[in-house]
Amino acid sequence: MILITILICAGLAYFFAVFLKNKKVGYGLSFTFIALFIISLILLISNEYGHFGMKQVTNEKTYQIQSVQKGSNLLLEKKLGTSGKENVYVYRTPETAKAKKPQTTKVDVNVKNVVKTGNYSAATLTKKTTRWEYKNNFYSFLFGISDNNKEFVKQTNTFKVGNDWLVLTTTQASQLQKKMKSKTFKAQMKQEGEAYVKAAVTKAMQANPTMTSAEQKKVMQQAQKEFKAEAQAKLIQEIKK
Repeated sequence: MILITILICAGLAYFFAVFLKNKKVGYGLSFTFIALFIISLILLISNEYGHFGMKQVTNEKTYQIQSVQKGSNLLLEKKLGTSGKENVYVYRTPETAKAKKPQTTKVDVNVKNVVKTGNYSAATLTKKTTRWEYKNNFYSFLFGISDNNKEFVKQTNTFKVGNDWLVLTTTQASQLQKKMKSKTFKAQMKQEGEAYVKAAVTKAMQANPTMTSAEQKKVMQQAQKEFKAEAQAKLIQEIKK
């Protein structure tokens, strides 16, 4: 509407100044519409560059997320550009679990990504998005032609994942996968794992010589779990160096 007002004011100002025979009245009306033209132009510029008639509205939505790799709890960080200062996180949701390409966070300088690791029951992503919206229908009617409603301002993505999740860059994940597929590494882990479990069972038997086979099995399972966690943590530290 404001653009139409500007055009009408310009047209009427010209008409009254040129075609009205009574020049005194014509110039008076012309100056009036010139003033309205200038005011309308200022309002349009204020809306375009200062978001006049608008307000910032923040919406928050939480999604459940899944790992990008089946069989593992993995959140990937992908570095962008040559400096590596910009990044996006790669993930899936239950709805996109079977999609060819995983989802990523928005690429924008006004997007902040935060990862929190803790004792969370489920892995989630909370998107907190701020946009410019018109204060009411009047301003929307006046400046709606500018097509700047819902204009993006900023976004904060907060990932909350359990302690059993790994947060790695795509390069680190590739190195980890390559290392774990190595025959030498598998043989080493098997040998060290057997020794770790044997030592744990021996220690438990010394503390309780009357342990049943079921109790021994339980100790073995716990030792295997501990060894796997320790070996993985050690490998991650090596890759992150």
